[in-house]
Amino acid sequence: MITDLRAELTEAYADVSLADPVEQVVRRGRRIRRARRARRVAPALVAAAAVAAAVTVSHGGDPVAPGPVELVGQQSQVFPLSFDAVPAGLTGPSLSLDPSFEEVGPGRAHAGWSDPDDPATGIGLQVDAAEPSADGDDEIGEVRIGGVDATVLRTPVTGADPYVSVVWERAEAQWVTVTGDGRFADEDAVVALARQVVDRPVVVPLQLTLAPRGWVLVAYKDDRIVTLADPAGDPATDATARTLNAYLPQPPSDPADLPREVGATGGTVPVTVHAQPAYLLPTRDGWFLQAALPDGTVFVVQAPADFTVDQVVEVAEGVGRP
Repeated sequence: MITDLRAELTEAYADVSLADPVEQVVRRGRRIRRARRARRVAPALVAAAAVAAAVTVSHGGDPVAPGPVELVGQQSQVFPLSFDAVPAGLTGPSLSLDPSFEEVGPGRAHAGWSDPDDPATGIGLQVDAAEPSADGDDEIGEVRIGGVDATVLRTPVTGADPYVSVVWERAEAQWVTVTGDGRFADEDAVVALARQVVDRPVVVPLQLTLAPRGWVLVAYKDDRIVTLADPAGDPATDATARTLNAYLPQPPSDPADLPREVGATGGTVPVTVHAQPAYLLPTRDGWFLQAALPDGTVFVVQAPADFTVDQVVEVAEGVGRP
């Protein structure tokens, strides 16, 4: 696909465009991802944005011969935790999930709440499978959260006030970080918030309800994009990954421009999705379909080339916003 479309997908996942009000929560994640990227030979995009590269660049090496695609219903894509009570005056959450570099699976998940009247104030909830790096942080205390030892950290920020976070292993392979900015950048405040963390999943506001059997949720960003990947393939951060994406283009493309924009290798296949005309095009990287939800919201589905036309349409019929 051409550069413009790659840029659109990249921007949809890029950390710098996160609506998460706790920018510092993401900033620490950026440091970790930058270090990991430096140890890898490809992709050059930021962590979650590399999902876009996986579906927008030519595959190198010998082609993989995947098995037949079998579509099945999917469980709702969710962020796993929430606060039992969110402080008054905060709105949200804004949700994001980065893909793992090491395997076909999810990496770091974020949820953030902001104060619309005070951009410097917000709270964040982060979930990692392994203990997050504390490089650059100052340890300022230790507490017990749910009977587990937790560490309280203060992180200096150039040109801004520091933020405060508490980190603990809430369950096996579930490391949780609660962060406070602005009026919540206080040890007592973040510890109190940490004690409010509950197993209350938050449904991601863009859903893929139909996908190949066994495919794994690897990334999402609010109601803008969601990505599943083939567990038998490469990690979603690799250009050779097999991924299925649904996203809301900003802005939508004129259907007449789609063949040029997506680098179509054949003519547009006229199909119907949600009882409305839709536009399906083959590309060198797979299928590209632009359609509309019943409320008129334009969305895109990108699928590997071994999907049939009917399967791409079926996936698109299952795209929705709960």
